[in-house]
Amino acid sequence: MSMVVGSIHADFYISVDRFPQVGETVIGLGFSVFPGGKGANQAVGCARLGAETFMVGAVGGDDIGRAMVENLKRNGVVVKHIFVDRSVHTGVAFILLNTETGDNMIVVAPGADNSLKPHHVEKALEEEAQRVRTLLVQLEIPLETVYAALRKGKELGLTTILNPAPAKPLDESVYRYVDVIVPNRIELEQLTGATVKSLDDVFRASEILVKHGVKAVVTTMGSLGAALVAQDVKKLVKAFRVRVVDTVGAGDAFCAGLAVAIGENMELEEAVRFANAVAALKITRQGAQSVPTRAEVESLLEKESTST
Repeated sequence: MSMVVGSIHADFYISVDRFPQVGETVIGLGFSVFPGGKGANQAVGCARLGAETFMVGAVGGDDIGRAMVENLKRNGVVVKHIFVDRSVHTGVAFILLNTETGDNMIVVAPGADNSLKPHHVEKALEEEAQRVRTLLVQLEIPLETVYAALRKGKELGLTTILNPAPAKPLDESVYRYVDVIVPNRIELEQLTGATVKSLDDVFRASEILVKHGVKAVVTTMGSLGAALVAQDVKKLVKAFRVRVVDTVGAGDAFCAGLAVAIGENMELEEAVRFANAVAALKITRQGAQSVPTRAEVESLLEKESTST
């Protein structure tokens, strides 16, 4: 069982065959609106993978916010800890999706994300402490709220997972409240100040975070897979080969898979492989919340195990 603390957005997509240069206008190939926000993406992912999932976040008092909460409900997420701030708009993201490469460019207007305060999270954690095993947090909400969530989660004996995205400077003291941190290569570089180009660089930079108190570092590396560094462990867990359609939300799908697997007491390497499978299936379809079901993930894992 998981609690996800984070952002809730609507994602406005325009598909293009190439990105514009500065000052240039290009004609889009299509327009779509999908539910998004890193927190909501991860909560939906956890629920679709079979975990009872509580979402702690904030929306504005607008039609977008109401639609985003209804979407969470439809996906099986418990929404009673979502705060409504009627003075601001619900968070939105504008996304350019390159249909040739699957790459994206994203601009976010946080809105109600900034309304989520420490007391909202602490209250939710106290109420659900007996039902939750993992706490998953990202950085699209105020840092004071992130810190409060991690401290409270550790105090209550939960396994705390931090996805440091989008990357922000963090107080080093927070790392002692983090069991597992899940950056990508760029975020790892920004957090540590180390140059991260090769796999060995990833291992060395990860050790910096371990020295600061993090128990395990899982760095997502796109098509290569994910690098796991913990005490006495340094390993690249390889990705699954799939046809890429949309990479938006791939990291969120990975984090959801990792949180669910850890909550089920899988060993870390097995949990990372499970998360790789979740992310691989997600990028074969469009939309940040197009996370696979548990049955789809288990089918891919079984298929890969029988072919090796």
